[in-house]
Amino acid sequence: MIITEMLAQPQPITWLPWAVQYFFFIGIAACAVLLACAARWLRHRHSEQFERVCLFIALTCGITAPLALTADLHQTARFWHFYAWPTPWSWMPWGALFLPIFTLLLGLWFLLFHLRKGNTRLLRALALATALTAIGLLLYTGREVSVVRARPVWFSYWLPVAMFLSAMSALLAMLGLALRDLARRLLQGQAVTLVLLGAVMLAWYLGNTLSGEALRQQWRPGGEIRLYLNALILLWAVTLTMSLYASRHRPSLFIMLANMLLVAILCWMLRWTVLIGGQIIPKYNALTNDYSLPMGTDGLLAIIGTFGLWLALSIVLGECVTWLSRRYPHA
Repeated sequence: MIITEMLAQPQPITWLPWAVQYFFFIGIAACAVLLACAARWLRHRHSEQFERVCLFIALTCGITAPLALTADLHQTARFWHFYAWPTPWSWMPWGALFLPIFTLLLGLWFLLFHLRKGNTRLLRALALATALTAIGLLLYTGREVSVVRARPVWFSYWLPVAMFLSAMSALLAMLGLALRDLARRLLQGQAVTLVLLGAVMLAWYLGNTLSGEALRQQWRPGGEIRLYLNALILLWAVTLTMSLYASRHRPSLFIMLANMLLVAILCWMLRWTVLIGGQIIPKYNALTNDYSLPMGTDGLLAIIGTFGLWLALSIVLGECVTWLSRRYPHA
């Protein structure tokens, strides 16, 4: 009887929706920095406008993401342990190193760009340094999950690649809405990214790996994970069709807004499926770990609040940019 009860004991969900929010926003922020760095180094007539929008998205998402991550730590005060007792063989302390450096460099780059206080050489060096920390964050964010062998669905090198491609597709959709002159080209890039994402997900599912086998096992019996996977496939097909159609025609504002929302949902849903759905699968017990989204700060309120924080930061930062342009007309 004791053994039966131990096998049937459900395991609690330890990574809460706060973690999903972090993975969502930090992916977009890092991708935006990479494109802003490319705009800084590869000069074009639209480079300045492109860099400005990318920096705006990167900074607002880059501030929101670590706040969500801090909320997911459960014991926020333990954050300093990463610095007091470093463990370089783990990915977590590397994230604690990359994240503040990334935010500081990004904030400095954003400020100097709008004040025109830095020369081209300084801004290029700053852009390159920030891009390197962004690459480090993308590696850390993907590998801190994909190294967990105890969660077979997570244990795959395809996971960081899929997260990067989904975040890039969401960013391109946001840029397409903000930069209407470049919308068709950005939509073409979004379509290519979505095709690559589909290829990666298919290779992940069909691969002769522990993670691929775990995905196939979750598909066969049905249930909650299969529902998530079906939703991802449907969203991927709809967004790819929409991006291909809009890239061949002059898209309306409604089409661009719908495209951005659907791709953002796809990006967010992938992270929810991996992080939350992966914890539903049994780890030590014989039963699935039931999860119902709570309404409080560890559930729906956390999701809504994080997006509300990002929206508030966007408004505040937009007003700050407007004030700077009035205070320093040459900028």
